[in-house]
Amino acid sequence: MIRPLRDHIVVEPAEISLSQTIIAKNKAPFNRGLVLAVGPGLRDKKNRLLPMECKPGQWVRYGNGSYLDWPLIDDEGRKVQMIREADIVGIESDE
Repeated sequence: MIRPLRDHIVVEPAEISLSQTIIAKNKAPFNRGLVLAVGPGLRDKKNRLLPMECKPGQWVRYGNGSYLDWPLIDDEGRKVQMIREADIVGIESDE
């Protein structure tokens, strides 16, 4: 498993094309993915750790658009993406 640094997050996209090599282009405003791993977070000016808001196992919605085309990375047979916490627009609730 890839261990992300700083505010990076490893996400497995929910929608993959049949070839498993590219993300299916969709009309939805946001991508949906399962968080697999999170970095420790960023540090502020006083060197205090700012913890991440999402955790592994949560489903998140993150940016969708040509300027946010994250490449797929093969990680132990899974196609994943590395995104930043700022790219996440919402965490799906368990309710």
